[in-house]
Amino acid sequence: MPRTSTRPAAAGRRDDRYRLDDQIGFLLRRAYQRASANLVERIGDHDLTAPQFATLARLYERGTLSQNLLGRLVVMEPANIRDVVQRLRRRGLVATGRDPEDGRQLLVCLTPSGLALVRKLLPVEAACTAKTLARLGRAERTLLCDLLRRLTVD
Repeated sequence: MPRTSTRPAAAGRRDDRYRLDDQIGFLLRRAYQRASANLVERIGDHDLTAPQFATLARLYERGTLSQNLLGRLVVMEPANIRDVVQRLRRRGLVATGRDPEDGRQLLVCLTPSGLALVRKLLPVEAACTAKTLARLGRAERTLLCDLLRRLTVD
């Protein structure tokens, strides 16, 4: 295995124009990690992960959804949303059942316990968002959100 170093690479072995810290994917990942850490720090005592909270929040917004659509709406792969739903179901926060019109689809909805938890955590999530964006002015926050929405439209 090659040795690692904190020193710059030898001359001729690197492109001085490239910096990982200037790459949008890397910056978005770091921003997501910061936002996620802010959220998990505050909701961790409820034994929820950021993706689990997003799942509960989307069900709160939209009501009963097929597991497939729910996964797309929270940007999770089918295997991941299936795992999240199973974990939330075991905790009594969501219920599942077959769609009576299409038995192939699994429907997911909040239980009364899930609804109560989401309502309790929505202000916490809003405070976490404010903490994540605290270094930005109001106009910058609005612009950032607008730009991110434009980047995520297919």
